[in-house]
Amino acid sequence: MTTGPQPPVPGDDDPPPKRLPLTLAMPIDVRSTSLALLALIAVIGFLRWAQEVLIPITFAVMLSYALTPVVDWLRRKAKLHKAVGAALTLALILGGLGAGLSALQPEALDILDIVPRATQKITHALRGTPRAAAGAVAKIQKAASEIEKAANTATSSTSPTAVAPAKGVLEVPGFRFRDYILTGTASVVAGLGQLVLVVALVYFLLIAGDTFRRTLVRISGDTLSKKKITVHILDEIDSQIQRYLLVQIATSALLGAVAWVVFTWVGLENALTWACIGGVLHLIPYAGPTVFIGLIALVAYVQFDSLQPVAVIVGSMLASVGVIGLLLVPWLTQKVGSLNAVTVFVALLVWGWLWGIWGLLLGVPIMMAIKAVCDRVEDLQPISAFLGHGPAKITTDDSKAPAVGP
Repeated sequence: MTTGPQPPVPGDDDPPPKRLPLTLAMPIDVRSTSLALLALIAVIGFLRWAQEVLIPITFAVMLSYALTPVVDWLRRKAKLHKAVGAALTLALILGGLGAGLSALQPEALDILDIVPRATQKITHALRGTPRAAAGAVAKIQKAASEIEKAANTATSSTSPTAVAPAKGVLEVPGFRFRDYILTGTASVVAGLGQLVLVVALVYFLLIAGDTFRRTLVRISGDTLSKKKITVHILDEIDSQIQRYLLVQIATSALLGAVAWVVFTWVGLENALTWACIGGVLHLIPYAGPTVFIGLIALVAYVQFDSLQPVAVIVGSMLASVGVIGLLLVPWLTQKVGSLNAVTVFVALLVWGWLWGIWGLLLGVPIMMAIKAVCDRVEDLQPISAFLGHGPAKITTDDSKAPAVGP
């Protein structure tokens, strides 16, 4: 028998007990977070400020990754020294580009007539034929001319001296074609200078070979495990960038071939030239295909008198770009780089804002290199999981690790 006060028994009329929300005790170091945020802002500012130096270096490094297998193959099979193999590889690439541009030069000169032809056709379409009845455009032009005539009459009647410009008033200079030519020439010269620097840097990187790699492995740590992790990171960066470049080249060639078949079938002039332009522009994610579709729509509109061939060309290119650029390329990028589609799209936005067109070209390889580092650094693996499809799967079998240089 128990004595003493008994706990109250809940009845039917009592309200249900309140459930407290689940909370997670997660201390936040405000000082460390603030420092990390300031460091991120400083890095972004440095990347934007030093883009004229960083873009050629990054582009040259990416090209060296792509051409290293060719130089190594020439060294193994043809017994050529690295310096000779690198020079031969670059000479063949530059010679091939020069020969291709020279072969397409007559068609490229014909393309220069597109702008005046397009202007004449659009103007003719807006104005209509001389015998046609006055449409909305003609009425608007007539009303604008009457308003302008009335305004000029009122101005001349109120202030007769307002016709001549007053002394001391700064007049806006007109368009000078000579200044435009000088500006364009300076841009071309600057571009050629950047190209020479990139080619020279690529050549020196191909000659250096594993020198920087061995140095980085040597200074990465004192233990053998740290050296092996560094080797794994470098190998992963090499393979991912090479596979990504292969995907870009293959899909660009596929789009160029499809475009050439469609243009030839419809009867578009300079079909091969426009197909090559489409393949090159496809290397620039999202922006390049959009510009290509706009250009090809204008070219088809200028050449054909009816809208049916224009609709066929534009519709075919929209379908091809949609399948290749929006479905095939993101799927292959996820396979070769373990990056999810959202990460790729956001990375292109950020790097495009930082470096413009070059940021769109180099943004995805840079993110692949960052993820390869985050995969094998324990403190950075949450970032790797965020960039990819989940926690990174790291192979820790030391027997499969490549040899570490001295």
